[in-house]
Amino acid sequence: MEAAIPPANVYEGNGQLSIAAPIPGAHPEHVEVVVTPTRIRVAATCKYAQDAQHYHRHDWRVGAWELGLDLPRPIDPGAARATLNLGVLVVMAPISETGSGESRPPVT
Repeated sequence: MEAAIPPANVYEGNGQLSIAAPIPGAHPEHVEVVVTPTRIRVAATCKYAQDAQHYHRHDWRVGAWELGLDLPRPIDPGAARATLNLGVLVVMAPISETGSGESRPPVT
């Protein structure tokens, strides 16, 4: 199954940038988040693909998800946090002109 690209919201508040993306069926241990000062990448796999189902209507999917976003403002990757709650992944990091490197925050 080819990875789908989830929709995403990017918003700013209280000195941080936040990215929210729905990834139905994902569990925190199957989600990887990679953060750099100017980009966020998310890869998720769901362990129960639904290809064999006999659907009468199929508006959303469960499976593999990939998202790559260029950020509108630079952030500090080392201070990034990621949470997955009720199928929505939220990645938050402080806005910073001096942030550098790459981080892989654990998804909780």
